[in-house]
Parts: sequence; structure tokens; C-alpha cells
Amino acid sequence: MGRPTSLSIVFAAFLAATACLPSKAHAQTPVWAEEFDGPGIETDNWVFDWGTGAHLGLWGWGNGELQYYTDRPENARIEDGVLIIEARREDYEGSPFTSARLKTENRMAFKYGTLEARIRLPDMANGLWPAYWLLGATGVWPMRGEIDIMEAGNLEAINDGVVNRWIGGAVHWAGPNGEHWMHHDSRVHDTNLNENFHIYKLTWDDQFIRTFIDDIEYFAIDISPIEAASLHELHKPHFLLLNLAVGGQYTGIMDAGGVTAPLPGRMEIDYVRLYQDHPDSELHLGEYAVGPVPPPRFGVFTERSDLAGALDYADDTNLFIWHNLTDISAGVEPYEGESVWAFRANAGEWFGMGVHTAPKDMSNYAGGSLKFHMRTASAAPFRIGVKPPGPSEFWLPFNAGGEQYGLVRDGEWHEVTIPLSAFAGLDLSSVEQMFMLVADPYGENVDIFIDNVYYLAPESDIFEDGFEAIEADRD
Repeated sequence: MGRPTSLSIVFAAFLAATACLPSKAHAQTPVWAEEFDGPGIETDNWVFDWGTGAHLGLWGWGNGELQYYTDRPENARIEDGVLIIEARREDYEGSPFTSARLKTENRMAFKYGTLEARIRLPDMANGLWPAYWLLGATGVWPMRGEIDIMEAGNLEAINDGVVNRWIGGAVHWAGPNGEHWMHHDSRVHDTNLNENFHIYKLTWDDQFIRTFIDDIEYFAIDISPIEAASLHELHKPHFLLLNLAVGGQYTGIMDAGGVTAPLPGRMEIDYVRLYQDHPDSELHLGEYAVGPVPPPRFGVFTERSDLAGALDYADDTNLFIWHNLTDISAGVEPYEGESVWAFRANAGEWFGMGVHTAPKDMSNYAGGSLKFHMRTASAAPFRIGVKPPGPSEFWLPFNAGGEQYGLVRDGEWHEVTIPLSAFAGLDLSSVEQMFMLVADPYGENVDIFIDNVYYLAPESDIFEDGFEAIEADRD
């Protein structure tokens, strides 16, 4: 589901030229399967993405998509042993369409093997975009890697009048400087893909990635020149995604009025089966769900020396600017260390930001606190939030003016301590947005500075005084 950039095809000619070489053959053993035989979607295998991607700073999921993903049975359910992902035209939370995206993140990830799914695509003419794909289990895109086994609904196919017969495959990865590279190919099938089920298959080993429809190959890439083509991420475990998007850059349809595909539209998945026996294959069942983070302190954005662990912004964490914040950190003295979040919000528009990471089990911090240092001269209200995976968000208001949780609005650094119990109903066993800030439009420009953000476990306050004394001596 990733999109190409101007640097995307740097290695495409080299990789395409070598893709016709034979791949290694290995006996295959079934290791994981989803037959969709139960009455409901199996939560031990699947989790849902939700919303528009705005909570990740990725409006329209980074592709201009028009749907709102939900976990409602109207959008994802099992009927007669088949998973139904249904796109619907309906106004929902400000979006003109709804649909669903299921993934095995923190449930199942694998490296190398044969993955096949029996799928019937919807009538895509025009504006529906079904996909069956993989994302790297760790890292930040494109450094995490992406393998698009099958996607359809492409603008080129629409223009050529073959949208219901066209399928594509692709891989996305990062070049040596972190830039986005990709390789893709496609096939126009003999019959309409929405008329019958077809078997879409991936074969992946240390030499090649190939994709097939009913054993007819339509995409291949040689991934053996790891160093030459910076292909490291395509030799690491990935998890599976199934979704049906509406509109977006892939389809070339960027507004609801341009979607003419018959709705509701259904992507139907009969089964997904994984086979492995490559000597270097890996299968991870829940192993990428991070265990409980050890106490007493876990760093979100801090350089203090007494942490039990911290978020890694080079691996599985991103700071997303959602709207109307300009970085003004140049020349700003941090509270501690060498880095600081310093932003200016323009008057008349809402603003927000969030720290997104692979889900962390913060249950050791129940009864503890979220601590950070902040300075601002604005008396205007804002909200601080924490979010688990899924649609729920937990926000705590900072009211206009006055002192609250230690914050004084005098333009000086002050320590803010929020008891995690103040986020009523928050389940800390899985947290993916460790720190969020949002505010409604202000009447004037506002500068906000934040530093030294971390979680503190209960019964750890005795250690805080010592650290603060050290900080005071240093200053």
C-alpha cells in the first residue's frame, strides 16, 4: 500500500533483470492457517486498524484514501466460512465511506515461506482498492519494508478499461540514506477477478520474492544483492494485512463523487495458509508483542541516565505532527540533554502531535505517573492524551490559566506530573500512543516547549528527589 517516489526505481532495472533467474526450491510444511471457520473474527489472529490514519499524522492513511476503517460487523465479519471485508458509502465520523483493515501485527509474523490466500475481489469500477500485503514487524516505514502480494483498482487499469482484470505486486524498502525505493509489476488477467475466487500466492526465500495468481507469476524481484541494493528489511519478519480501501492516489480518485464502484462492495477471503521449510525461515506467534516494560522509569523523550528503557525513534517510534505545529527548536535550550520539542502554533487553527510506537505493555506503571517538563506563557486550554491500539483515546484537559498538575503558565520550565489513574479506564497493558497533545484554535500564536517525557512506576518517587538534586547541581 506504499506509494513510489522519484527515487523509487533506482534499482528497478537491475532487480527486474535478475528476477528471471530460478529460485531455490524447498519442501513446504504448513505452519499457520486462518480458515475463517468460527462464528466471529479470531482476535488471537487479527487486530483492526481504525479511523482515517489522522491519529498517526497520516491523513487518508498516507495515500489520500476516503474511508474510515472500523471493527464493526457491517465492515468485517465471517459468513459461511468466508471473511467479508465490506466497503460502504455512509457518512461516518466525518468520512464518506467505511471499510475495514485487519492485520496480524503482534499476533503472527514470519520470514520466508509460501503464503497463499483464496480471495474474490469486489467490482472495482471505479474507486475500490483491495489489498493483500505484508509490513515489516519492526521499524519505521520504509525502513521496515513492505511486500504487496496483491493490490488492484489502479488508475492505469481504470484508464485502460481493465480495472477488474488488473492486479499488481510490489515491494518497498529504504535506500542507504533512508529514502523510499520500490519495484513493482502487474498483470492483466484473462477474466474479471470479481467473478470468481482465485488463489493469490507469495513465495519468499533468501533469493526471490514472487507473486502468483492461480500459479501464474505476475511479479518477481531478486532480493539476494542485500548490500548492493540495501535490501536488509526484506530479509526480516513481516506481518499480514487484508483491507479494502476506497479512493486515494492508487485509484486516482480523490473525492467521494468520483467513486462509481457499486457499494456495498465486498472483498471475500476464504482462507490464508502459510507454509515454511526454508532453513532460515522464522515464525513468530505473538512474540513481537512487547512484554511488560520494566520499572521504574521508561523514557518517551528524555536523555536522563536512570531509565529502565526508552522509545527508539530510529526503530519502532515516530513523532507525528498532526496539524499546525512548526518546529522552532533551533537555538532553544532544552530542559535536559541536547534535544527539545519546541513548536509554534498559529492562531485560528487547531493543532496536535503524538508519539506512536509499536504497542508497549505498560502494566508495570499502573498507579504511577506520566511526567514531563513544559514551558509556555499561554493561558489557553489544551489536552494531554494516551492511547491503546484501536479507536479509544484517553484525554486529560488542562484548563485555561492557573496551575494544574504542576504546570505554571509563566514561560519557565515546570515539571508536570499526571497520575496515570487520571486517564480513567485506560488499559496500560498495550499502549501505542505514549504521549499526545491537542488543542482547539487559539486567538493568537502560541509557543510550546516540552522535554524530559517519561513514565514513572508507582513507589518510585523516593528516587526522583535524588535525580532532581543532581539536575539542580548540574544547572
